[in-house]
Amino acid sequence: MAAWIDTRWFWTLLILTLCGEFLLPCLLARKDPAYRPGTMAVSVLGRRGGPVARVYRLWLAWLGIWLLTTAAVYAVGAAPASRWLAAGLAVSLGAGILAALFPTGLTKDLSDRSALIHGIASALGFFALLFLPLWRALLALETDSPVMAWACFAALGLALVFFTLFVLSDKDRFQGTAVAREGLWEQLCLAAMYVPLLLDAIVHLISAP
Repeated sequence: MAAWIDTRWFWTLLILTLCGEFLLPCLLARKDPAYRPGTMAVSVLGRRGGPVARVYRLWLAWLGIWLLTTAAVYAVGAAPASRWLAAGLAVSLGAGILAALFPTGLTKDLSDRSALIHGIASALGFFALLFLPLWRALLALETDSPVMAWACFAALGLALVFFTLFVLSDKDRFQGTAVAREGLWEQLCLAAMYVPLLLDAIVHLISAP
């Protein structure tokens, strides 16, 4: 593992970046009256012509850099599961770049090519991130870390529940119900998927000299 990567500042910036994933949309939502937090996917903030689109796309670039760097950290791990985790981060990074380059619109009309590419890339990236807790749990079992393994398995369970609600929120039969909170389920699912990265960052900061 490269010395310049495995440092306190890297893991601190990773924690701040993960927190920014949830704090930044809250701040940008105040500048975008058409965006409805809780019921709209956060990618709406980066739509073409949106008042905060440029800021949000720059944020996606920053997030991508740190996901790629984190993927490199796990890629050099000796355990096979660490390489799967790194691959998931890399796929999510690539999908995130595509989603930033091809923004969506305010609605989910996929007749527009940019919106179609955005939708496919977002789905691939989300799906890749969904299994990060599983790969990290398997890595923890290989390295004899049962507490980390159980924490990641719990995160995986929560991620699957929130992902299911996220998918159902878009169905016609659930419109007007408590399930129709796409943005909320998306954010909660992301929070569960990022748990392994957050725990690793905290452990590294605590154990660092």
